[in-house]
Amino acid sequence: MAAGTHHLSFPQVENSATRLGREKEDIETRLTQLKAMIDQLVGSDFVTERASGKFQQDYEQWNTGARQVMQGLEGMSQFLKTAIAKHRELDASLSGGAGA
Repeated sequence: MAAGTHHLSFPQVENSATRLGREKEDIETRLTQLKAMIDQLVGSDFVTERASGKFQQDYEQWNTGARQVMQGLEGMSQFLKTAIAKHRELDASLSGGAGA
C-alpha cells in the first residue's frame, strides 16, 4: 500500500479481531485438555525413574510457550479493536466539518 493511503473495512477488521479471540479460547480449552491428559499419563500410565519426569518437564515448557501464543493472539485482537475504535472516533470528530 502506498505511503499515506488508508483503507479500513470496519466489519472485516472487527470480524478478524473477534476470530482471534475465539481462536485463543479454543486453544486455551485444548491446552487445558492436553494438560489433564499429560498429568494422567505421568501420574499413572507412564511412570519411570527419569524419563517420565523429563517428559513432564518438557511438556510444561512447551505448555508455557503455547500459552504465550495465546497472549499474543489476545494482544492482536485488542490491537485491532483499538484501531477500529480510534478510527471511528476520528471519523466522528471530522464529521463536524471544517470550521464547525
